[in-house]
Formats: sequence, structure tokens, C-alpha cells
Amino acid sequence: LVGSAVDDYFLYDAVLETALMFGIAPDWAAADLAGDPFAALTALARGTPQHEAWEMTKWFDTNYHYVVPEITAPVERFRPLPWREPAGEADTAWVVIGPYSLVKLSRVPDGTDATAVAASVGRALWAWVAEHPDLRLQLDEPCLGLVMTDADRALLDAAYADAPRPEEPALVSVQFGQPSAATVETLGRRGFAVQIGLDQVERLRGTPAWETQPELAIGVVDGRSVWPDDFDAARSVLEPLGNEQRTVRLTPTTSLMFLPYTVEGEELPAGFQFAREKARALAAWAHALETGGSAHAAHPPRADWPEIAEQAPRVSREERRRAQADLDLPAYPTTTIGSLPQTAEVRGLRARLNRGEIDRAEYDRRIGQLITDAIAWQEAKGLDVLVHGEFERTDMVEYFAEQMDGYHTTRNGWVLSYGSRCTRPPILAAPPTINAPMTVDEWRLAQDATDKPVKGMLTGPVTIVNWSFRPPGVPDDRLFWAVAQPIAQEVRHLIEAGARVIQIDEPAVRERWPLPTEDAEEKRAVYARGVRAALGHVFNQPAHVQMHTHMCYGTDATIAALWTDAGVDVASIWYARSPDDERIRAFYEALPDGRLEIGPGVFDVHSPHTPGSAVMTERLRHVSTFMDPRDVWVNPDCGLKTRTWDEVERQLGDMVAAARAARNGG
Repeated sequence: LVGSAVDDYFLYDAVLETALMFGIAPDWAAADLAGDPFAALTALARGTPQHEAWEMTKWFDTNYHYVVPEITAPVERFRPLPWREPAGEADTAWVVIGPYSLVKLSRVPDGTDATAVAASVGRALWAWVAEHPDLRLQLDEPCLGLVMTDADRALLDAAYADAPRPEEPALVSVQFGQPSAATVETLGRRGFAVQIGLDQVERLRGTPAWETQPELAIGVVDGRSVWPDDFDAARSVLEPLGNEQRTVRLTPTTSLMFLPYTVEGEELPAGFQFAREKARALAAWAHALETGGSAHAAHPPRADWPEIAEQAPRVSREERRRAQADLDLPAYPTTTIGSLPQTAEVRGLRARLNRGEIDRAEYDRRIGQLITDAIAWQEAKGLDVLVHGEFERTDMVEYFAEQMDGYHTTRNGWVLSYGSRCTRPPILAAPPTINAPMTVDEWRLAQDATDKPVKGMLTGPVTIVNWSFRPPGVPDDRLFWAVAQPIAQEVRHLIEAGARVIQIDEPAVRERWPLPTEDAEEKRAVYARGVRAALGHVFNQPAHVQMHTHMCYGTDATIAALWTDAGVDVASIWYARSPDDERIRAFYEALPDGRLEIGPGVFDVHSPHTPGSAVMTERLRHVSTFMDPRDVWVNPDCGLKTRTWDEVERQLGDMVAAARAARNGG
């Protein structure tokens, strides 16, 4: 049982930076890549005043985002970026995205031979590897765990056709799903050790796939769960491998990037494990297996979770349209997604409150002033449906978790989301409840400052679950249903306070949709049942209340059917960074009793730049060719908390101008 360090340092995103190391960049960024690679990285990740950034989407079924490279031709060489030069230490593995997954995760336009591209990526990488015979290599190939077609297998063969047999076995990490026996055997014959899951060991032992492995790499601790793993169950599988003549490597199932750093300093029940604790557990397991000792760990308490219940559908779409007509909104109504800039002033207020430098009354007064100022600013910009700005919220999930029983939150439990942006996922430990309204005071303050409608803003139950650390072994449907109860209760609080427009953000419904693995069908049935029940519960509100939702990066046409009975009136959906008409069409036509009103995001909030009103107008004109213009809303593709006021001044100014141009037939 051998341990090693891993050199996987990336500045922004492993996929983007791997693409740059292969020289993959559009013509407008090529000069920067040659002379100033960090400038090229920044331009492709965030855009420039002249060019929009590459698409960004979710990394498999996680809340991490990666930048999608665009490969238009075969590559010619591989060269590490300056900050990715190998450390050169014998016990340290150097990590790069493998050639098969790089091509699968990239956008390869029609007319470009993806197999030829994969072959060129492989040749370039293997040529560089041959120049570094002492390099200890780890290839991250997460796409190998998904179901493969004949075309995928041809792609894999092409990518590894020229791979030299490494003197030191290279590890191929899989991390998501499970590699097939054929894949394990194919790469094993080429000298690569393919990571397998603990539950694959019994099935593969004694097969050609098992025998071809130069080393055994087995994922034994869950790299995405903060609950401790079951050593006794693992021991029963691993102890029979004690007579293996090959090296046996115990690994986490995934990179530990999906966990916070350490539980030290946190006020949590005993037993939870973050990245450092998982690494220590892994070392303790290896020691216990070698010595016959124990690796017992404390476990946090477990809870019982309710089964989902039946509920009646919301009244018909036509009845809701009639009941909401008195909102009197113009054609192409404008709004934002919810959050406005979280400036240094806003963050400083929270820090001062936490340090005891100001009391709660002063903090609430200052937040209230920010809310009323934001309402006046939105009115001056000409927006039609306003938001209070969410200045009081650290995060769209953590904020609610802090106010619900059944959740644990952390002080320093940061996890990377994209670039340098992090979130603090809460821990869902028991069915949550609330004892008082969570958002009504801020909404009422904002609504009292304007005659225009102000949206009540909530995060939906599916997203709250999917962006939390979830208890192991509890089915998706029960988790979604449990969290839907307090969220539906909060919707009722807002309606009782007078809210006419309420938005329930669900950017993560697609995110945890079970991956296309061998057991996907059964998992998807459970997931779909839970989504439909939870959404139907929270959106089933009186007809006069216009119910909105927001769907963000990664949402695609595959989940449109999950929304058919939810009772949603308006959906804002990401579009600017990935203008996919199929996605918009699928949701537009999803309702059985009338069209869904949709706001396709007209600009990318992750860029500080605006594409300009002409580009936004053209996007509105385009979607109006297949949507009734009366169903088109105008909004960004996500919240604006990461932008500055100067940036949103330009972006929203162009957006409102585009809406006015669309109303005038522009």
C-alpha cells in the first residue's frame, strides 16, 4: 500500500489550462498564449471587451464549473504552462486531463473529425511524456466512467494508440461512474493502472481486466462526502488482496477539491470529515490493513427521512395568466436574477458584525439602506420587475441553511466553485424546519419603496439539497421532499405579506441528474420522482401569484420534462454563454396546458464586460422567431453578486436598451 503526493495545481480550471497546454485557443487569443499565457487564460475564462468568453458549464454532477474549450483542428504539440511545470519529485504524481476526456469535454464543431483530434492530442502528449522518462504521471479521465458508444471507444483507441508503455505505471483516475472491464483491460495492456471502485473489486478479480493492471488503484473513501466511510465493509473486500505481488494504491473516489480543508475550528458534531480528515483516514486504513489493526471512526447521528406525499396540481396556465394580468407588465419585461453587487462595503458589514464591531440593529439598518438604494437605482435604470438585491445573504444556500433546523453550517468550509470563487456548502443532517419567516422583512422593505413589483427570492429545495453535503444512503426523493416543506412554508409567508411575484431559484436540478452510467435508469427514476414532488409542492400557489424560477449553467433539454407539472409561470435560463436553442425550445414547449414564459440570459454575468445592446437585441430577436414575443422576458443569465456597480451599470443599461429596441421592433 503506497502513498504519494499529487501535483495538480491549476490557476483557474484544469480543463481550460490543459487545452492551453495543447495550444488550443482561438486566433484572437493565440498571440497571448505564446507571449503571455496568463492573459490568454484570463481572456478565455472571462472574456474581453471585444470577445466573449468560452462557454462554462458544470463539471459532471458537481457544483464546480469548467470552461469548455473549442477545438477546431488537430493539435501539434504539448507544452506545460509556466505554472504547471512538473515539480520533479520522485514521489509526486503530475496531473493532467487525459486526452480522451479532454476531447469529450470540449466543443468539437460539426465537420471536424473528433477521432482525428483525439489522435493528435494523444500523439502530442505522448511525445512530451517520452521526453520526461522520470515523470510520474496521473491522467484524469473522468469520462471513462460513463457509458461508452462505439464512437467513444474509437476515440479512446485513437487517443492512446501511440502511448508508450511507461516505466513507472501511470495512474488513470476515473472519479465519476465506473470504467467498464473492457476499458480497464485495454488501458492495462498499455501499462496504465486504471482506478476502479471498491464495489468493482469482486467482479473484476480473476478477469483479464484485473490481470492486465500493472498496479491496483482502488477508490475506497468518498471524496465528496463529509460523513466517514465504513472501514469494516472496505476491509472485507481489501484484506484478500494482501497476497498481491503488485502495488495496491488506496485512493479517494474523487479529488478532495470537493471538500473543505479541515473540520478543525468548526463547531460540528463529532465524526464529520473534511479533506484533511479524509486523507488521514486513508492513511489509517492503509496502516490498519498492513498491521491487522483497527481504523474505527466516530459517526455523526443519523435521522429518519419522510416519504414523499401526493399533492394536487396547480390551476391551469390560462387561469393563471388571467389572474396575473393586473401586473400590467410591458412586452419584453426586464428584471434581474436576484443578487446585486456584493461590494467590499457589503462584505465588510458582515465581517464587522461577526467581529462584534457593530450590533445587529446597526447591521440591519445599513442593509436596509442598501436595499432601498438598490430599489431606487433599478427604477432609474428602467427595470420592470425589481429585486431587493440579497445584500444580507452570504450565499443562496447557506443563508437558508443557517435559518433552518436540521442543518449544520461552517465558518471556514470553503469549496471551489469556479476560478477563485468559493462557496460554503452546509451539511444536511436531518429534515429541516423553520420557526419564523426567513425573507419577508427584506422583501417588505423593498416593496414599500416602490410601486413596481418586487420579487420574493428563495432558493428551491432541489438546489438546496444538491448544493449541500447530503447524508449517505438517503434517496434523492426523500431529501428533496423534506427540504420542500420549509421552502413551501416560506412561500406562503411571502404571499401572506402581499408578494405577487416570487422566484424560486433552481439552478442545480440538472446538476445532480444521475450521470449516464450502467445503473442510471433506476437512479433517474428516483431523482425524477423527487424533483416533481418537491417542485409541485413549492410552486403550487394561488393563481394570482406569478411564480418564477431560474436555471443556470449546465441546465439542458434533458430535464425539461421534470417541470411539466410544477406550475411555473416564468423561467430565466442561461443562454448568453451557450446560445442553445434546443434548451430554450424544450422548456418553452414543456407545459401541457400553455407556453412557459422564458427569459433567455442576454449577457454573461461571469464576465466584467457587456456584449453591447446590439448583441442583446439580436438575441431577443432570434428567440422571438420561435417564441411568441409576449412570452419573452429580458434578464442576465445569472445573479450579479460578483460584479461591480460600474460593470452592471453598463450591462443592465445595454439590457434595458435592448428590451426597448425589441418593443419597437428593433
